[in-house]
Amino acid sequence: MIRTKKTYIVVIIGLCTVLIGLRFYLYHVTEPIEFSPTLSENKYFIAHATGSIDGYTYLNCKESLLNSLGNGYNYIEIDLQYTSDSILVCVHDWEQFNKMTIPDLCGTDSDKFMKIPSLVEFKTRMIYGRFTPLSLSDVISIQKEHPFTIVTDRICDTESFNKYFNKEDRRNVMVEAFTEEDYKTLHASGYTPMLSLGCIDFYDCLKIYVSHIFKPQYEWIAVEYHSNKRGLRLLKRLHNLKVAAYTVNSPKFFKWHLGSDIDLIYTDNWDLKKKLNTYQDNSTR
Repeated sequence: MIRTKKTYIVVIIGLCTVLIGLRFYLYHVTEPIEFSPTLSENKYFIAHATGSIDGYTYLNCKESLLNSLGNGYNYIEIDLQYTSDSILVCVHDWEQFNKMTIPDLCGTDSDKFMKIPSLVEFKTRMIYGRFTPLSLSDVISIQKEHPFTIVTDRICDTESFNKYFNKEDRRNVMVEAFTEEDYKTLHASGYTPMLSLGCIDFYDCLKIYVSHIFKPQYEWIAVEYHSNKRGLRLLKRLHNLKVAAYTVNSPKFFKWHLGSDIDLIYTDNWDLKKKLNTYQDNSTR
């Protein structure tokens, strides 16, 4: 009986020692690393929804895309939706697009708010009466003339994407995937998928870390910018997992986290050439 009690005590002390040691180890490997990113380098920044122009955001339009390319961006994000005739176009959601393109739309006109146009109708609309809407085919045409990496959101259907991108072009397309199955299918087809995880805490990161010990599953994850930074550091330093975060325009955040905790960041108003936030928002949300 005495031996049994001693054994329990030894086991408990041993477990406590291991847990304390693990805690110190995790604290050590997730300490911040001093890093000073060059805030004009295009390797860190994604122009969110094609970027801003003239104080407007969430445009997904030709003018803001070309403006972002001229500003030095190498990653351009587009939101995708299907038209009524099943063509992929650059729209965050149809309610927002209708608000931006139908001047006399009133709050009680719910049918017009939610109506999905055909491609022909979509092309006749001007965003805020001045900006040109884009289909996915339009974006690909611009990409062929001015090479950049397309980053997609909202739609992650591999079968649809394969109609637009040949195997050689897919390596320049990053797709936000919303399920593990989508991630695997996109990866197998030659795209660069990012598993969308929202806002994750340290324990979420720990689960991913443990699962990757046995079998690496992801190369990229996309998270909200206020996700736990120690957890992200754990994934980056021990598994070399890459992180894209959305959506930030703060130079303080860039200096603290870019290149060390986060590899890519979605931003609306960051001017790469001037290295400043040109925040102004005239957009309809």
